Amino acid sequence: MRSPVILALIVSSLVLPCAAQSLDGTIIDLGGAKGFSPIFVPYSGATPTERYRAVGETGGGRFAITIREGELVLVQVLAEMNPQRVTFERVQGDPPPSMRLEKRDGENVIDVNWGNKLFTAYHYSNENKKPFLWPVLSEGGQTVTRDYPTGPKDKTDDHIHHVSLFTAHGDLNGVDCWSEGEDSGFQHTNNVEWGSGDAYGWIKADNVWQDKDHNPVIDEDREYRFYYGPSYARLIDIKITFTAAYGEVTFGDTKEGGLVSVRIADGLREKGGKGVVTTANGTVGAGRAWGKPAAWCDYSGKIRGLGVRGLAIFDHPANLRHPTNWHVRNYGLMGANCFGYSSFTDGKDNGDFTLDSGESITFKYRVYIHSGDVEESDVAGRYADFAKPPRARWEE
Repeated sequence: MRSPVILALIVSSLVLPCAAQSLDGTIIDLGGAKGFSPIFVPYSGATPTERYRAVGETGGGRFAITIREGELVLVQVLAEMNPQRVTFERVQGDPPPSMRLEKRDGENVIDVNWGNKLFTAYHYSNENKKPFLWPVLSEGGQTVTRDYPTGPKDKTDDHIHHVSLFTAHGDLNGVDCWSEGEDSGFQHTNNVEWGSGDAYGWIKADNVWQDKDHNPVIDEDREYRFYYGPSYARLIDIKITFTAAYGEVTFGDTKEGGLVSVRIADGLREKGGKGVVTTANGTVGAGRAWGKPAAWCDYSGKIRGLGVRGLAIFDHPANLRHPTNWHVRNYGLMGANCFGYSSFTDGKDNGDFTLDSGESITFKYRVYIHSGDVEESDVAGRYADFAKPPRARWEE
């Protein structure tokens, strides 16, 4: 009989070799992690043809897993009672994936379903200036981003280029890929792939950023991961890789940008709403947070009949110029911008960044959509999980 393979979970940024060849008989020891977090396990075995889930031995419960691209991802709500041990079992029958992604008939839109309910949708028609996620729904089906201009107007119709949750920058070799006027550029989608899973579903997009005449400026590969977990704590990981495929590219110093940006729902903004901006440094209020560096920035507010809902953006420690500066406003804009130094420092510093021809740079962010305020939803703790996620070492 084959001896079981045992996993001891450690907190590490290293990707360690995996000796497992099968999930049958495997045990994972989840010591030291707390709260809700994806757990990333290097996996060199063959990808199972059947679906599995993790079963808690000490803490109970059944938890979603996804195996993809040499990695096993486990999503679990880890209680204070640690360590937790889990084994794996085959999923019986043919239930739908926990995160189910489907393309709409006749539209360049991919719906991201949380179980049987819509969570968000990725819009990538090249009739738009740029792709975006809309709506972005929190627990209870309440949107946390503004519907306008894609959906109906609530209170505001300003800044038509603030499209829910998006990626943009206002100066790439002088090309404006932030605003949406006649002279602005485009984010042209060449190809989109997507997949469903129990721990997470994903979208990968191959984009070319272009000038107003559709001449290429820079290539961009974008990946979203939508994790399955408790409805009060929804996570999206966003990885963006730029490649200077057409010659040298300078990301110009401008405040008009945010590689992950959101326009918060009107009812959650500070100006005319019930929201408040908070950063990792303890700064409260958009006026104080604007242009300042911080590892994360959160926009939260109270919704009548539901309680507090919020959205935080996390800046990964490996990102250029971490902690990033924040282009955040009381009217609902929040974006991670590490380039706009001249505006943020009253002209003392310059934020230009040049990517040499053929070179690439990658940015990683996490979006945390939560119920409760910054303290109740433990934004700081969830950021710590992102900055230094639990990982596993396989031991014979």
